[in-house]
Amino acid sequence: MTLVVVVAAIVAFDLVLRMVLRRQLPARKHAPGSIAFRGMRVAVNVLGAVALFLAAYTAFHHDGPALTGDSLIWHVTMAPAFAVMAVMITLLWARRNNDEGHGWALPLRRFFLWLAVALAIVTMVSILAAMFPLTDTEGQQTLIRIHRFCGPLLAAAGFLFAYFAFMTWREGSRD
Repeated sequence: MTLVVVVAAIVAFDLVLRMVLRRQLPARKHAPGSIAFRGMRVAVNVLGAVALFLAAYTAFHHDGPALTGDSLIWHVTMAPAFAVMAVMITLLWARRNNDEGHGWALPLRRFFLWLAVALAIVTMVSILAAMFPLTDTEGQQTLIRIHRFCGPLLAAAGFLFAYFAFMTWREGSRD
């Protein structure tokens, strides 16, 4: 719950700062690209956001202290979709993070993208490693704890990346 408050505070602070400053930034020139590629990029972004939301929703909204039953099934079902979308988003946004831009949304977008990538790697590798007999029972429990610790941080970083990506797009699309 504390993490949700922190994320909301970051977004609220950014929005208030934008309202106070009300600075008009010059329009950014969009990189050339085909309409099909732009459409694919939008689809990957939307599907990635949906996969992140569903994986986070199933992880946070369940009965009892542990993820079991239908919630676990849905969470595990969303994991491959999230993993594929995370890789595609990383590949699509890695190049775009070299864009020139104004304002503070661009460096924050860059930071939260790479933070989300690092957390996604740790989150996915820890739970995959826990599924195999690589360690003893205590080691598997440690890997599960790592997954439970990094998962919410990944959700927060992913949400903040999406927010600042949207704000960067908004700043660049002003006429």
